[in-house]
Amino acid sequence: MPSQLKFGKRLKFRKRFDFSQLPKDWRVSRVAVDWGGNPLILVQEGKPPYPSELKDQLTWLNTPPKAHHLVHWDGLSQRTVTFEKSTGIMTLHAQPFGEGWLLGESRGGRANVYDGTGRHQRTLDLGDASNDIQTTPNGKIWVSYFDEGVYGGGVGQGGVVCFDSSGDPAFRYFDFAEENELPFIDDCYAMNVVSEDEVWLCYYSAFPLVSIRGFRLLRVWKEFGCMDKAFSLLEGAVIFPKCYTRIHEGHSQLLRRTLAESPQTEPLKATDDEGGIISGQFKAAARGSRFYLWTETALYELASS
Repeated sequence: MPSQLKFGKRLKFRKRFDFSQLPKDWRVSRVAVDWGGNPLILVQEGKPPYPSELKDQLTWLNTPPKAHHLVHWDGLSQRTVTFEKSTGIMTLHAQPFGEGWLLGESRGGRANVYDGTGRHQRTLDLGDASNDIQTTPNGKIWVSYFDEGVYGGGVGQGGVVCFDSSGDPAFRYFDFAEENELPFIDDCYAMNVVSEDEVWLCYYSAFPLVSIRGFRLLRVWKEFGCMDKAFSLLEGAVIFPKCYTRIHEGHSQLLRRTLAESPQTEPLKATDDEGGIISGQFKAAARGSRFYLWTETALYELASS
């Protein structure tokens, strides 16, 4: 785990994987993190290049891939698994599940369970409009939802739901918030499943940071502030991308915010192995203290020094 980081204006990342190593017709659709802190690179095969013309983008979105592949790490070994019957156009979630894998659709709620070789075993319904899915070694499936799930009339009304390994809800944040007099979730922006029993959430309304352990409230920071998709917990602070970065601004920005009673925020610059700034638009993936950035060309991991 990263430790003893010196926070300031620069935060060092090392390149973990260069996307040029992938076949030409493979396109990275999302990066996630497994329960061991290793990256999971979900790839679509056979999707055409993203069109620049607005009139062509809807057609592109509705074009299914030939298959999905997952680049993952087993210790120091890099491996790739190919999932059969995986041509969904909204497949955005991949997590380890038992001895195999869980591959989930962000719309419709379909989540397919595969064995370790990518053979389909069964299907679960985890609810429509899932923003993130994170699993644990003991079979829990934590799912966060965006607003269309929360207000869509299904299980996503819970805002965040923890399912057991059979796909049955074991925890609904709506009930938890009511019991603990917390704001209800309109849209869960970021979730970090730290361990088998601990999860942290940041959501609208209006961006508290909530930590839960054993389905009980551990701590809450009211109006902590918006986090964009992912955050890591490290040395009494959280690291996360700035929310609502406009495309015309030309770059994403990292922030560090302390976990004090009155949180303080510090802007950060992400640098690569050679000290250059990781510029342009990037996305983040995180779990526990592990933190990754990915651009159109590469995946970067937060370095330990």
